[in-house]
Amino acid sequence: MKPLIVKLGGSVITDKHRRFAVKRSALKRLASELATVKGPLVVVHGGGSFGHPLASKYKIDEGYKNERQLMGLSLTHRAMERLNAHVIDALQKAGLPAIAIPPSACAVVSDGRIQSMELAPIKKLLELGLAPILYGDAVPDLSRGMCILSGDQLIVYLARELGAGRVVLGVDVDGVYTGDPKVDRNAKLVPEITLANWPKLVESISSAGGKDVTGGMANKVRELLALAERRVEAEIVNATKPGTLRRAILGERGLGTRVVAR
Repeated sequence: MKPLIVKLGGSVITDKHRRFAVKRSALKRLASELATVKGPLVVVHGGGSFGHPLASKYKIDEGYKNERQLMGLSLTHRAMERLNAHVIDALQKAGLPAIAIPPSACAVVSDGRIQSMELAPIKKLLELGLAPILYGDAVPDLSRGMCILSGDQLIVYLARELGAGRVVLGVDVDGVYTGDPKVDRNAKLVPEITLANWPKLVESISSAGGKDVTGGMANKVRELLALAERRVEAEIVNATKPGTLRRAILGERGLGTRVVAR
């Protein structure tokens, strides 16, 4: 059976306005929704108020420039370990046999892109019926010294290398918009993004939702289009709405923005 890859956005599971603040009730609910998956499951989560502030403070995404960043890399990675522990706890309490996989320990990254990953343990965990849980991480970079490996890049790489049938991204809006729906009333939901219509949409989407150290919504779509080229379907849905993630992972379509080849 092909694995399902699910991404939990950092803004869904943490309060981005308060450093190191977990949305405990939301995480508990999402864990129960994920526990309904029948078959192999891989979960990747973002950094939210744990990883992003530190990564930004120490400019980890700009590569190694000074010794101060060494502590920054250490602190950012530790913050992500702490958030990951909250995610693992919630999933285990929901009855899902989750196990943490730190990307910094298994990914070889150069110029901000994954060159290779040691996936044999992950494949075996899936075979046994466990759920590997990865996350956006501060990692060593062969050319830059250090960088941020985004959860969005991870899900695409894992989906490709593990032969995933589908990818679902849970975010804090209803999908991809032609502007920032939180401030622009005229922003319209884009129900489907394809290789053909993306060039016409990219400029408006690049301004939607703001930016973070991993590139924002436009970067999510760019990563997912690489999957679309391989005929792997992805959908971006609003995971803050109870039941929406569950419906998506159980196979319902049209709940947000689909990223497909056609």
